[in-house]
Amino acid sequence: MEALGLRFGPAPPGGRAEESRTVRFPSARTTFTWSAERERWLVSMDGSPARTSEGGRLGAATVIVQDVTVRPSAFGDRSGNNTPFTETVGSGTAHVLRDGKAYEARWARPSADADTAFTTPDGERIDLAPGPLWIVYAPR
Repeated sequence: MEALGLRFGPAPPGGRAEESRTVRFPSARTTFTWSAERERWLVSMDGSPARTSEGGRLGAATVIVQDVTVRPSAFGDRSGNNTPFTETVGSGTAHVLRDGKAYEARWARPSADADTAFTTPDGERIDLAPGPLWIVYAPR
C-alpha cells in the first residue's frame, strides 16, 4: 500500500458518525453499513449482502468514496447500453469512511500514470484503518 501512496495509521481529527453510505453508479448500487462488532463496513450490492467465497460477509476497514465526473463513452455492451467513461485524472472531493465515521477529503491524480493521493481538506495525507480497503467512484 505504501508504494501506492497509501498508509495505515490513526484517523484524522473530527469526522462525523455515520451508520451507512450508499453509492450509486450507472447500473449499480453499493451500500456500506458500519458494524462496530466487526470493526468493518459491511458491503451490500444492489440490496443483497456481498459474501466471500466461504459465505461470510464482505467488509472493509476503510472505504474511500471518490467523487468523479462520469460521461458517456464511445463504447457499449452487447445490449447496446453505453459503457460510461469515468474521469479519474484531475482532482475533486471524496469521503473516507473508517471507524464508524465519515471524513471529508480531497483527491488528486495529475496524470494517467500517477497514483491518486487522498488528503484532508487542509492537504494532510489521510491514513487508512488497518485491513481491507474499498475505493468506489461516485458520480458528481
